[in-house]
Amino acid sequence: VEWNEFHHLLIMESLGGDQPYWVRFMAQHSALAYYIALCMLWMMSPSLSYKFSEMLETHAVDTYSQFVDENADKLKKLPPSPVAV
Repeated sequence: VEWNEFHHLLIMESLGGDQPYWVRFMAQHSALAYYIALCMLWMMSPSLSYKFSEMLETHAVDTYSQFVDENADKLKKLPPSPVAV
């Protein structure tokens, strides 16, 4: 799992996610805030924490799939990020 997340971050950075400092700052601190919130939720209710994570991941898959479907032709014309190859 960690390799997958690390690789995902490398790809995102290569696509421009590493440009302005404030963007990286917000992304890193948002991830930290999410982690802390999820840990606190888990302390209150592990099953609710799991359900929340499941709902978030389902939403991500749905929105990514919609993006790919709506932009399939454009995406096929773009070369892959070098780090993704």
